[in-house]
Amino acid sequence: MEQAAETSAPGLRFIAWSRIWSPLVPEDLRREAWDALELPGSWRELETEFWSTFQMGVPAPPVPLLLHAALGIGGDAAREDWMRVMAHLGLRWDGRHLQPDHLGPACEILACAIEAEEQVLVVELCSRYLLGWCEVARTKLAETGSQLISLAERFERDLRTLVAD
Repeated sequence: MEQAAETSAPGLRFIAWSRIWSPLVPEDLRREAWDALELPGSWRELETEFWSTFQMGVPAPPVPLLLHAALGIGGDAAREDWMRVMAHLGLRWDGRHLQPDHLGPACEILACAIEAEEQVLVVELCSRYLLGWCEVARTKLAETGSQLISLAERFERDLRTLVAD
């Protein structure tokens, strides 16, 4: 996705979050994002647990990064919602991409909505999709005793900051 050259601090945080969640991001950028977000532990220490929690699993990972899968809603409707948001913001795909309701691109779309000062849209995306994903993630991670619960908690904290403004 194409992005603006100048990005605010909240926008940058969600670009960093998109680098955490996206499997298409090179490892060095994910490590930099991990450090920039001041996440606990190190990427290298938690990498295996991260991939097995969020990316791999049969039939699905324990905490899916596809928002519709985590929230138990229709994938077509969720993808259509995110595509409408992209169209409204004037965004288009650039190169390889994930589904628009995958948490990686969703964070990037959210960052663009922040930059466009579309507060109603930001609140709606957080309320309808992203905070619900956090609740599902926290519950599943707590059940398994995963160290990655702090990741979901920090992501939720950053989202709640946006909604509170």
